[in-house]
Amino acid sequence: MNNEHNPVAQLVTQIQQKWISEVSPHEHIQWVRWIIKPDHARLYEGFLRLESTSHGAIPDIPIVLLSPFEDSKSYSKALLKDWLDNYEKDEKVQKQIRTGKLKLTWNKDYFQNQLQKDDVNFDLLLIELLENFQKALPNTRQHLVLSLLPYTVQSTEDYREWMNTILTSGLPNNVRLMVFDHSPENYFEPIQINHKDIAKSLMVDLDLEAATKKLALSGDPNDPEVQFRECMLEMGNSAAKNNRKRLHQWGEKGIEVTQKTGNKASFATAHTVYAGMLFNFKEFDTIDKLLKRAQTIAKQAFSSGDDSVKPILLQTYGFMAASKQHQKEVEKAADLFCQQAELAISFKMVQQALTAYMTAYTLVKKKNTLRYREIVAKAYNFAQTLTPEALKTSPIGHIALEHHSLSDSKVQKQIDSFMTELEDKNWKEQLEMQEHNLKSSVSA
Repeated sequence: MNNEHNPVAQLVTQIQQKWISEVSPHEHIQWVRWIIKPDHARLYEGFLRLESTSHGAIPDIPIVLLSPFEDSKSYSKALLKDWLDNYEKDEKVQKQIRTGKLKLTWNKDYFQNQLQKDDVNFDLLLIELLENFQKALPNTRQHLVLSLLPYTVQSTEDYREWMNTILTSGLPNNVRLMVFDHSPENYFEPIQINHKDIAKSLMVDLDLEAATKKLALSGDPNDPEVQFRECMLEMGNSAAKNNRKRLHQWGEKGIEVTQKTGNKASFATAHTVYAGMLFNFKEFDTIDKLLKRAQTIAKQAFSSGDDSVKPILLQTYGFMAASKQHQKEVEKAADLFCQQAELAISFKMVQQALTAYMTAYTLVKKKNTLRYREIVAKAYNFAQTLTPEALKTSPIGHIALEHHSLSDSKVQKQIDSFMTELEDKNWKEQLEMQEHNLKSSVSA
């Protein structure tokens, strides 16, 4: 990554320098909050990934965990489990330990054993692990930073309560906790106030839009690919500013630029991007025409042996279905999502197929009971043909739960047997609890 010429990398450097200047020199700081804009989250994730490699710049050692936050009572245990699992699966670290390049003697077995017990205070056990691991570092004066970026947070208030519990219990010396807060909500400001002696909040003024644009337009301005990237950026800006006329100008220009290249994948993409931007203005007649043309172009390319258009072809079905859904034509939308699923199956894109089936049956659930049952069964029957590895990362649980609720006792036993082998005997109760928690968090 060349920071001198990469504008996005330069933003990451700004983040690094903020930490180096305002956190690293101060040993007493143990809780660090980045206050960020939600659309900058990926940039900070990139910062964490970079700091987890040999190319990191901050003097601290970050351990990054993405464990979802479900509740304050179970979070520390989840972090402990993910920490131990990630440590075991980190091939680079394990190889360095085996070859003697890294000496890291800590009481891993003790924590694995404690994790199996029920009568354990997992908040205190997590703190104990942090202390034990930090003291095992080659440089025992180096700070260890538990960096948390949970994929989902069921309750910000409960997450805040968990932080308060950990800080009140007392973090060990040379250990910090790094978290992320959103601006302008500032959910975790009470933590900053209550623990001001050890807390530090950081904010960096990052112009991500300008950096992204600069990166996208780098290269030969006469290159059609660069010209099309400019069209996409300007279409996005026009949509954000509610400028319909300007959006049409850049959308037509995008089609014109890509048509000249003779590349059908780019030509079809120009149509789908243009159509997608028009959803903001509900121009469904134009959207449907653009998507139909995109579909025709992609089918022509695929029939001539161009496999690169497979994702574009799938996308056209999804957009066409979404257009019909917005126009209250639910049955047509469901049909198109099913067609998308069948096409995905033919392309061996199993996750996309299951997602399309789920969207289809959700649409007709309250409108057409027979059609709903039919699609649920079709989704479940297809899922049964997949390997256990593919099913582990699929939404099979939610499909199975849906199918279970619609079936007679004989089929329910078959579903129970299948899901018990895949997950465990409590699969149904666990999924029902997850769905309940999700609905509760959405309502909140």
